Amino acid sequence: MDRQVAGRYRLIEPLGEGGMGVVWRAHDELLDRLVAVKEVRYTGVGDKRRAELNSRTIREARAAGRLDHPSVIVIHDVVEEDGRPWIVMQLIRSRSLAEVIRESGPLPVPQVATIGARVLDALRAAHATGVLHRDVKPENVLLADDGRVVLTDFGIATLETEAGLTATGGLVGTPAYMPPERLNGEPARPEADLWSLGATLYAAAEGAPPFRRESWAATVAAVLRDPLEPPRRAGSLAPVIVGLLRRDPTARMSAAQAAELLAGAAAAPDSTVPVTRPRPPGRRRGVMVVAAAVAVVVLGAGGALFASWATSTPGTGVAGPSTPTHTPSQTPTTTTAQPTKKPTKGPTPAPSPRLPDGWRSYRNNDGDFTIAMPRGWRAAKHSTRDSVTLSGPGTTGSMIVEWTVPDQQWTSAVRHWTALERELIGLGEFKDYQRIGIRPVDYLGRKAADWEFTRVREGERIHVINRGFRTADGRYFALYWETPHSRWSKDRHYVDAFVGSFRAEAGTP
Repeated sequence: MDRQVAGRYRLIEPLGEGGMGVVWRAHDELLDRLVAVKEVRYTGVGDKRRAELNSRTIREARAAGRLDHPSVIVIHDVVEEDGRPWIVMQLIRSRSLAEVIRESGPLPVPQVATIGARVLDALRAAHATGVLHRDVKPENVLLADDGRVVLTDFGIATLETEAGLTATGGLVGTPAYMPPERLNGEPARPEADLWSLGATLYAAAEGAPPFRRESWAATVAAVLRDPLEPPRRAGSLAPVIVGLLRRDPTARMSAAQAAELLAGAAAAPDSTVPVTRPRPPGRRRGVMVVAAAVAVVVLGAGGALFASWATSTPGTGVAGPSTPTHTPSQTPTTTTAQPTKKPTKGPTPAPSPRLPDGWRSYRNNDGDFTIAMPRGWRAAKHSTRDSVTLSGPGTTGSMIVEWTVPDQQWTSAVRHWTALERELIGLGEFKDYQRIGIRPVDYLGRKAADWEFTRVREGERIHVINRGFRTADGRYFALYWETPHSRWSKDRHYVDAFVGSFRAEAGTP
């Protein structure tokens, strides 16, 4: 790589890439030292909006640069070149807390408490000067080789007095670590960073954040509604974690209280004993129903959040997952030879389809639908979402059937998919996303739409087609098929058979 920024910083190699840009290892030719340079990229916005975002980012980076604390990343310089900001930071030999968790699993309680105490101290120093971080998460906590704990990436931080700088047209942050008040569209406050710290401590102690689900929208819904699963391994850390994760920011544990408890936990021996607890049942309906305020923030047009896609990062929406995205619980399902007949209102139901050779009919009572699937396949109900995943031998592809009752109804599937696509691109959720088409289709006598695209996940390009529609009685469904792009032509017959055999018992005209 032979590229210099501002005639001074020679880029050497990328250190990491996310939805907001690339971090480079670079050499400061003037001072003869290695530095980290963050190249901030905004995609999916017009020139005017990009200029506003660039200006905001530069102001925020300068605000963060005023901080002088051993656990806050040092910002050396901020420049604008090629129409985007470049933030020059201290290069720290380290691993992120996220990397350590992925490699080692849950960490010992004293270690987590020590990390939490230092991050909290950095946050308190930032808050004292009016700077909020707004994206505290394990990826942004560096465990330095020299023993320091450093909070980095204040790139989306903002001064409390500059509320206008936060208007990016969508949420800024990572849903798995964002507090409910932020998801409800309320302005960020210091208490929001404390919630994110609590979620980070939970992830470090338990191995995963408390509300992460398999899609961006499901995670948002979980933060807003799902009860907190009590930490099992946190030991003396449990009170501070639970206190920081109170949904009401006015009832949330204060920074001073948290600091005292973290100090005690850091000094106490690790006496925790892993406990196995049964998982709570999956809910019948409404898991994916997000408050109207969130729907407006996320989709702009106020559409329902029921799309079946997977986030591109484990809980961050930035860097790429370490496990397959759709991981439903293996709940036993009920099948019958033919769909169960039941009285319906309105038009006469469509006749039962002829099943492909070697396929059988599967009926889901919760969703009130039937669909065919190959013999040897099984349907797995998701533990927290109104969806089932059909998978089995013959392909690595899978069909997800999802249903929900949205707070904000939509009438056009095309407009719904288009709005959702725009938001996901703006948030950087899909790596190397390529739209194939969003096409209106007639399906079972109703207006529907197919959203077809490819994207890269875990280094592999996957091919997706997602059919969204409403039944005659107003229920919303998505039939989502994904498979490796290299197998798309070979697996196409699965899509045709699934879509052709689907019947919504109470709602198909």
